Amino acid sequence: MKFLIIFCSVCALFGLNYAAKNRICNQPPGRMGGPVVLCYAHFPSWSYYESSNDCRRFYYGGCGGNDNRFESKEQCEEKCKV
Repeated sequence: MKFLIIFCSVCALFGLNYAAKNRICNQPPGRMGGPVVLCYAHFPSWSYYESSNDCRRFYYGGCGGNDNRFESKEQCEEKCKV
């Protein structure tokens, strides 16, 4: 019985992690996410492209966009790459 409870708990945690991944990684990549807003920052960032299963660099202007934006390629790949 304890094994079943532990097994179900582990499965639930994996399910929550997968749902969070999909919420972020399925959003439009980089500059395509959200309304177009003119901002003047120039932050090197990375975004996940689901169609090619890779992370690509872009420059974030500092406002607008969505959560599909990472500070490094490693963060992007860890969160999204299959």
